[in-house]
Amino acid sequence: MTFVHGYEFDAMSRRPLYGDVTQRLVDICEAPARGVVADVGCGSGLATELLLARSAHVGAIVGIDPSRHELAIARARLRDPKVSFVHGRAQDVESLTGPVDVAVLSNVMHQIPAAERGAVVEGCHRLLAPGGRCALNTLFYEGAVLPRTRPFYAQWLRATREVLREAGSDLVLARSRPVAMETLTPAQHEELFAAAGFSRIKSEEAVYAWTLEDWEALCRYSVFVEGATGIDDPALGSEALTRGLRATFERLELTEVPRRWLFVWGDK
Repeated sequence: MTFVHGYEFDAMSRRPLYGDVTQRLVDICEAPARGVVADVGCGSGLATELLLARSAHVGAIVGIDPSRHELAIARARLRDPKVSFVHGRAQDVESLTGPVDVAVLSNVMHQIPAAERGAVVEGCHRLLAPGGRCALNTLFYEGAVLPRTRPFYAQWLRATREVLREAGSDLVLARSRPVAMETLTPAQHEELFAAAGFSRIKSEEAVYAWTLEDWEALCRYSVFVEGATGIDDPALGSEALTRGLRATFERLELTEVPRRWLFVWGDK
C-alpha cells in the first residue's frame, strides 16, 4: 500500500467528524503537565494540532510520519515552538525520538501490515517513559460496520462497478488483501498491547454518523480507494467511488450512515 500525492488522508482529516474522533483520542491520552507527546503517524497534522490546542499544559509534541508530503502539510499547518516533526516509519518509532509520556497512533494501524503491528506497539512501549500511555484509534477493524448498514455498502459497490464499467474498467476482485483490509478485532488489538507489556488495557467502540460529505472525503484517500476497488488508478477509483456513493445516497434516500471507530489504550 503506497501513498499517492493528491490522495492523502488530509481531506478526511479536515472533516468535523474526524475532529470529533481525534478529540476523543486526545481525551484518552491524559498527557501530564510539561510532558512530551509523540504523534506516531501524524499525517497532515490534524491530531497534532488538536493535541496542541487541547493540551496546552504539555511541554512538547513530536509528529512522526513516513510521508514527506504529509509532513509538509503538517509543518505548514503548525508553526508552534512546542511542535516538531520527524520523518520516519511507525515501525522505527523508538529510534526516532524519546522518551515520551504519551504515544498516540491516530488512524495509523490500518496502514501497517498486520504482521508488523505488534512490533509498532512494542516500539511505542519502549519509547514511553515509565507510567506513560499509548492510545490508538482505527476506522478499519473487524466490527466497524454495523449490520444494519450492510445494504448501503452492497449498493455502493454495485453503483461503483457500474461507473467503472462505463469507463471501460472494473473492480479488481481477484487480488491479495490490501493492507487497509487486514482487519483485527477489538480483542486482538488488546492482545497486541498485552504482548507489548502494557497494563490497564482498555478499548471502546464508538458510533459516529457519517454524512455524504464525510464519505466523499474518504473517497479522496488513496489507501481507501485501493482497498475498496483494487485498481491502481487513484483518480479513476476516487471518481467511481464518489459517483457511486452519491447515487447510493440518492437511491436509498440517506442523510447519513453510521460506522464504528475503535479506541484502545494501555499504560506502561
